[in-house]
Amino acid sequence: MVDSQTDHSASGDSRLALEVRIGGLLWIVGAIQFVIAMIVVQLAWTSPYNLAENAISDLGAAHCAENAMGTSYVCSPLHVVFNVSIVLLGILIAAGVVGARSAFPPGRVARAGKIILVVAGVGAAMVGLFPEDVQGVAHSLGALLAFVGAAAALVLFGISMIGDSSWNGYRQLSFACGIVSGGTIVASNISEQWGPLGFGGLERLIVAPALLWLVVVGLHFVPRPIRRPTNVISTGT
Repeated sequence: MVDSQTDHSASGDSRLALEVRIGGLLWIVGAIQFVIAMIVVQLAWTSPYNLAENAISDLGAAHCAENAMGTSYVCSPLHVVFNVSIVLLGILIAAGVVGARSAFPPGRVARAGKIILVVAGVGAAMVGLFPEDVQGVAHSLGALLAFVGAAAALVLFGISMIGDSSWNGYRQLSFACGIVSGGTIVASNISEQWGPLGFGGLERLIVAPALLWLVVVGLHFVPRPIRRPTNVISTGT
């Protein structure tokens, strides 16, 4: 009976480890495909795409017109590619959280971080489902959930890792990415003077730390060892 219980436990551990690896892989794929999609869609513009003046969401605008702020002309021939990509990013973020849920430190703080990161994934999907020039309110709500949710989740993960030496390096990364992203959100809303980075540059300073975190932590999860059960058949009682 003891051997049977041990075998069952090992099988459960193997399943959880596999789920964590898949979760990490989903984050890596999600972040990388989104970066590639942004680059491809930017290059397809007939009018120059300005990283400082154009918002990220301009890539998904369905119509050719002045952007919402009136700072530049928006015409994105491959807007469908961008919108599909960011919807996929949101789905993979949420699915990755589900897969990697057991890898994070126990406790309410990490649990809150996971829930909020799923919400951020939903927000990212909303950005693609509701382009800025089609459903502006829903689009803005999705962007808010994605930006604020990702920054908050990363800070919460950093807090949950305090006191656990196995998270050294990743704790600092979580804090740094969350604070940079969150701080940029606050700064960009306090002042309308966006400096040399412009509105588009500040948006990228909000998004880039979260994408970096997904890739780095995903890479940490992917090579986790999977325990193989020994398949011992017990004859005891």
